[in-house]
Amino acid sequence: MKKTTGIILFLGLAISALIFQLPKGNVSNKTASPVAGGANRDAAANETAQSESESSHATPLTPEQQKQIAGLKVTLQQAKTEAQQVSALEKLASAFIGADKYDSAAYYAADYADKHASLPHLLRAGQLYFEAHTYAINVKKGQILGDKARNYFEKALSLDPNNLLVKTNMAMTYVDTPTPMKGISLLREVIEQEPTFVPAIFNLGILAIKSNQFGKGQERFTQILKLEPNNYKAALNLGFCLAQLDKKEEAKKVLKRVVNESKDAEETKAAKELLAEMQH
Repeated sequence: MKKTTGIILFLGLAISALIFQLPKGNVSNKTASPVAGGANRDAAANETAQSESESSHATPLTPEQQKQIAGLKVTLQQAKTEAQQVSALEKLASAFIGADKYDSAAYYAADYADKHASLPHLLRAGQLYFEAHTYAINVKKGQILGDKARNYFEKALSLDPNNLLVKTNMAMTYVDTPTPMKGISLLREVIEQEPTFVPAIFNLGILAIKSNQFGKGQERFTQILKLEPNNYKAALNLGFCLAQLDKKEEAKKVLKRVVNESKDAEETKAAKELLAEMQH
């Protein structure tokens, strides 16, 4: 069942990114012209490096996307107040994300967070780098993006040490490093602090799949479904683990539920593929 493994892991590793609600924070309407001016100068200095990053994507921006993003960059540079800057930054990040350029969205969020090191901005930068890390196809690039995400998560945790979701996401940036056990330790730390924290349980299940420990994976995803019966990503992964353990009838029952009830196209697609493979 190797065909569907990539989809399963992709959906799993993406879960903590997708459920993360970025805090907007309270922004001030006070004029911040010195900061804005600094941001403009730094943005200009970094434009060449960022252009190289954007041009390195597998799928280049369309002319329409280039025009839209160029306009949003100008809007960001000309914004005078913090509220205007945050609004422009979010629109620019959304445009990059819409074009599947998560690392570019993260770059601009990080540039802003470096100059406005409050918790909401640090979280936003860390989360966008985490999403870029999650979706990266190139392993080396993914590791670099993971390192950057971890940097901003660590800064955020220095301000909010008990943010369990940040700890959970940061743990996953260690997976493809020479020290993956740091990630495992972080997840266990989260579970010790909050035994029913679903994102941490979920990621432990994903790591069990990656290490072919399907029995442990079954335990993790079963636990989640007891807490959240309609968590179809957990159900999908449970079905995958059951299939790997040759518990095909149980797997079919779980996967058919995903097909019939989930509204997520990627989830239902993966469930259908697993069901098809079990017919062979």
